[in-house]
Amino acid sequence: MRVAYTTALVLALSAAAAVPAFAQTAAPAPTDPSTASVDFDALRASLTTTNKGLNADLATQRAIVKKNQDLLKEAQKLDADNKKMLAEKQKLIQQNADLEKQRAALASAQAPAPSAAQTTAAVNTSSNTTPSVSAAPSSSATTVAAR
Repeated sequence: MRVAYTTALVLALSAAAAVPAFAQTAAPAPTDPSTASVDFDALRASLTTTNKGLNADLATQRAIVKKNQDLLKEAQKLDADNKKMLAEKQKLIQQNADLEKQRAALASAQAPAPSAAQTTAAVNTSSNTTPSVSAAPSSSATTVAAR
């Protein structure tokens, strides 16, 4: 019961504060017209300054939007070029794989499988490291000696 009584009292006091006739919290209206025009002039000057600042901010934001649009167009062009290059790369990779297959086919067709005798002979000649010297003089050495 006490809660209901307290709530009713708070509501009654807040209603009295909301109505200026009862609470009398309203400021009296200025009666001097010269002070009212000064307030309007100050308000006008303040609004003009605020308006200039907001217009400057707006111009800056418009410039930023324009720059962003230009950057977006450039990024789209770069993306398109990148996609073209990736497609060309894939095409070149495919061509390289085809050429590698052709090379392997030609190599297998041109070189028949070596026999065991040919393999042994190739090993013996590659292991010989001493140079061979001919006993006969070369023709250029003979012409030099004749002069």
